[in-house]
Amino acid sequence: MIFIIDPFHNKPAWGVTQLQMQGHTFNCDLLWSGTALQDRALQGPTWFVLPPSGVAGMARVCHQRPIGIALRCRDAGAALAHARKLMAMPLGRTTILTFYNPVHWTTLAMEAGDNLGCLLGPWDAVYTPAPSLKPDANRWHEWRVDTPVAVDSCTWPLAFPDSVFTTFKDVRWVYWLRENPNHFGGVPDSELPRLARNLDFLVKHRIGVDEDLLEIPHLIIHGELSERTELLPILTSSERPHRKVAQLLEAVQP
Repeated sequence: MIFIIDPFHNKPAWGVTQLQMQGHTFNCDLLWSGTALQDRALQGPTWFVLPPSGVAGMARVCHQRPIGIALRCRDAGAALAHARKLMAMPLGRTTILTFYNPVHWTTLAMEAGDNLGCLLGPWDAVYTPAPSLKPDANRWHEWRVDTPVAVDSCTWPLAFPDSVFTTFKDVRWVYWLRENPNHFGGVPDSELPRLARNLDFLVKHRIGVDEDLLEIPHLIIHGELSERTELLPILTSSERPHRKVAQLLEAVQP
């Protein structure tokens, strides 16, 4: 099994030292080596090829934030080359495609359509941590195709519809909501699209920092914020975001 772990939000992670201490044999590569980000490779994601004994621990790491994905393949060298090819694929204004972020991979896979086989390339399957009502559920979503696609049948860079950017925002909010169970743990999956709309509405009015959003879970959970006309004067004001949050809290007090 191969894991791609992004250290950016790792707290704490099973890194090379931890694997060595537990006696696991493994191979690893810095994913950014040999790319435009070569000079920052030590700050980027690590590609781990693990034996079965190391899978459970690394799977827990992926669920911590979540900060990584897993994949199965038959040729680790071809799989690594495909990963670096994906990183260089242009999409919007990105200079490097961080497909190893579970939110980004989920978005790409959902929007790939007939190109899902090309997106997977030599990978048999990709596994992303699945958001869950239960923080310790450790659920995974599998992305695969029944019939592998021949490499020479794919046109690069892969084409994605414009809806990929809207889908990314929605998927990002679903993960964010499930990463904060103390505030949103009681919200059923069916209500997540409405909460995502409320979050987008707040961001539109310059309230988008985690600390500010987590101050007003009641507003995010209940109703459609865009229909709360009594709150618009606060939201559309020129006040700083934290002042808007304080005013919103005052406005909704009984």
